[in-house]
Amino acid sequence: MNSNKNIVQQFWGLLKLIQCYEKHVLFYAFMKALTELLQPYLDFLFLGIFLAQLTSHHQQSLTILGIYLGLRVLITLSYRLFTKLAADSNARLGNRIDTDAGEKMLKIKYADLEDPKIRQAYQTAIEGQHYTGPIGAFVKDYATQLFSFIISLMFALATIITLTTQKSVRLSAIAQFSNSIWYGLLVVILLFIPGFIAFFAIKKTTQIQQDMITNVADSNRKFGYFAQFFFQYQNGRLIRLFHLQPFLTKIANYNKLDVQDTYYQGQLIAYHYLMLPQILSNILIGVLYLLVGAKVVVGAIALSYIVTAVGYLHQFMTTTNELVELIGYMINMIHYLQYYVDFLNLPEGQASGTLPVEKRDDNDFELAFHDVSFKYPDSNQWVLRHIDLTINVGERLAIVGKNGSGKTTLIKLLTRLFVPTEGTITLNGIDIQKYSLAEYRSLLGVVFQDFKLFAYSLAENVSANQNFDESRIWQSLDVADVKQRVTEMSNQINTPLTHNLDENGVEISGGEAQKIAIARTWYKDAPIIILDEPTAALDPISEFEIYQRFDDLIGHKTAIYISHRMSSTQFSQRIIVMDQGQIIQDGNHDTLMAVDGLYRRLFNAQSQYYTADKIAAERKTNDESFAIS
Repeated sequence: MNSNKNIVQQFWGLLKLIQCYEKHVLFYAFMKALTELLQPYLDFLFLGIFLAQLTSHHQQSLTILGIYLGLRVLITLSYRLFTKLAADSNARLGNRIDTDAGEKMLKIKYADLEDPKIRQAYQTAIEGQHYTGPIGAFVKDYATQLFSFIISLMFALATIITLTTQKSVRLSAIAQFSNSIWYGLLVVILLFIPGFIAFFAIKKTTQIQQDMITNVADSNRKFGYFAQFFFQYQNGRLIRLFHLQPFLTKIANYNKLDVQDTYYQGQLIAYHYLMLPQILSNILIGVLYLLVGAKVVVGAIALSYIVTAVGYLHQFMTTTNELVELIGYMINMIHYLQYYVDFLNLPEGQASGTLPVEKRDDNDFELAFHDVSFKYPDSNQWVLRHIDLTINVGERLAIVGKNGSGKTTLIKLLTRLFVPTEGTITLNGIDIQKYSLAEYRSLLGVVFQDFKLFAYSLAENVSANQNFDESRIWQSLDVADVKQRVTEMSNQINTPLTHNLDENGVEISGGEAQKIAIARTWYKDAPIIILDEPTAALDPISEFEIYQRFDDLIGHKTAIYISHRMSSTQFSQRIIVMDQGQIIQDGNHDTLMAVDGLYRRLFNAQSQYYTADKIAAERKTNDESFAIS
C-alpha cells in the first residue's frame, strides 16, 4: 500500500475512484449543496428588496412576494430532488465499491492477501471508518460541505466586488477610505482571518484524532471480538456451562468504557482548538456590519443592500466554520480510504501462464520440486530450504513432521498459492508457473485443515456449485463416511447447514464438517488428491477408516497425505519426513522404522495413545458444533 502520497494526491485519487464507480454522485452532491445554500441566499436577497420597497414610491410588494414564494418552492423542491438523487447515488457507490473489493479479494494473488502491509492497511481502514464513516459518508458529509464552501466563496467574492466597485462621490475621510483599495482588502482579511486561525487548529485536531484512534485500536479490537463472540450462538453452551457471562461482560465493558473515555477526552481537547475560529467569526461579523454600513453612510450603496451583503458574507463565514469543524475528520478519512484506492488498483496477478495442461486419460502427471526454497513476504526467515522432491504418477505420498516444519507451505507452493522464492516446481518437466492457472488447478483436489463450509445446502457445499450431479454427491458422501448422517436430515443433500440463513438448517459436528470437506475433494474428481490435515477433528479410528476408504477408491490417482497423526502412513507407498523446512527422511514405513530417526520417534510417541479409552475420549471432545460463516 502506498503511504507516501501527500494529502492532495490522495484526495485527487479518491475523487477519481468515486467518479469511476458512480459518475453522477459528485454532481448530485454539488447540486444538493447549491440548492441548499440558495435558500438562505434567496432570503437575504429578497429581504433587501423588501426593505428597498419600503422606501420606494413604486410599491410592488405583492408581485415581489409572489416571485419570492415561487422561487422558494422551486428551490425547496429541487433540494429535495437532489437530496434523494444524491442518497441513491451514494448507496450505489458504496455497493459497487464493496462488490468490487470483494471480487478483487477473490482475484488478487494469495500472496497479497498474506502480505502484512495489506492486512494492516485494511485493518486501519476499517478502524478509521468506525470514526469517520465509509466512502459514501465522504461524499455525503465532506464533499458536499466542500462544495458548499466553494459556492459560498463565489457569492462572497461577488459581494466584495460589488462593494468595492460602488464608489462614493463625497470627500469625507470615511468616503475616501470606502473608495480605496484598503477597504476591499480589509473585508477580505476579515473574511479569511478565521480560516488562517483554523489552519493551525486543524493541524492540532488532526493529530489529536489520529492519536485517539491509535490509542483505542487495541481496546476497540478487543471489544469487537467480544461483541462478535456474544452473537455467535454456538458459544451459548460454553458461556452458560462455565458461567462466563460476568467475566466476559466485565472485560467487554472495560474495553468499551476505555474507548468511550479516550474518544471523549480527545474530542474535548479538539473542540477547544476549534472554538477560537468560531468565536472570532462572530466578533468579525459585527465589524463587517460596520464596514458595509460605512458604504451606506457615504451614499455608495442603498440601506437595503446592507442586509443582503452582510448576509452573504456571514453565510460564507458560517460555511467556512462548518468546513473547519469537519476538515480534520476529512483529512483522516482520506488517509483511511486510501486503502480502497490502492487496494482496488492492485494488479490481479492471477493470469500468469498460458500453456494448456495436457489432457490425459491415464492421469500420467509427474510433479517435481527442484531446489525449492521459500520465505513469506516481508520475512527474512526461510520456511523451506533446498527442497528436491519428485512425486510420481499414482503414488501415495505421506508428508509428516512436527508443527511448523513446512508441510503446509510445501502444499501452498504446489497449488500455486505462492511462488517459490528460489527454485522451480515442474509438471511433466514444465515450470508450473507457465501453465494456465485455472487448468493447472483443475488437476488438484485439495482439503486444508482450515477448510471452510458455508451456510448453504449440503449439496452446494460438496459440489462448490449450484448445479451439481446428485448421484456423485451421494457417492462423495459415502466415500467420506457421512452418507448415513445425511440420509437422516430432513431434506437430505438439500438441507442447509446451520440456522444462519435458514431456520430449517442443521448443526453439524467438527468431525462431520471435515468429512463433508473431504467429500468436496472427492466430488471434484481431480487426478491429484491432496489432504492437508483435514481429519484433525476426527478420532484416530475414524481417520483410519476414511483414509482406508479413500485409498481403496482413488484408483490410479496420485494422493498426497499430510497429517500430524500417522494413520495416513499405513496407506502410503512413500513417506517423507520434514523438519525445520527441509526433507530429512525419505522411505516407506518399514525402512523408516528400521532406523533411529524422527519418524520412528513420532510414530512410537503417538502409538501409546491409540487405545480404546483414549480414542473414545477424543471422539467425544471433537463432537462439538462446527461454526459456519
